[in-house]
Amino acid sequence: MKFPARLAALVMLAGGAAVASVTGCQSSQPDVKTNVRTQWTVVKADPQATTDAAKAVLASAQMKDVKGSSTSVDGHVTAKKADGTEIKVDIERASGGSEVKVNVGTMGDETLGSDIARRIKTTAEQQH
Repeated sequence: MKFPARLAALVMLAGGAAVASVTGCQSSQPDVKTNVRTQWTVVKADPQATTDAAKAVLASAQMKDVKGSSTSVDGHVTAKKADGTEIKVDIERASGGSEVKVNVGTMGDETLGSDIARRIKTTAEQQH
């Protein structure tokens, strides 16, 4: 492959990755999107109820140091896995409820993050 063709292929690949990271792709869980590092979903509950659900989900998974706080417009929950990897859940008020974003560690863990996001959605919507 000649240089211009390689450059064109590289630009197309980078452009596709940029679009995927902005728009997100379907994760392994229904209604949960991912860009590998972050998993997110929309929950039909206010930020305070969603934050309480996030704390309950992380505590039921026996995560360590589960801490969280919320207001009527946002929430934040943190916890740690046994190996010290930090889990962050950020909640923001959105149309019709709340948007939940989950990050596991520095690089992300799509499988665990998607499962946590789905469980938060299910728990918050059942309590709401």
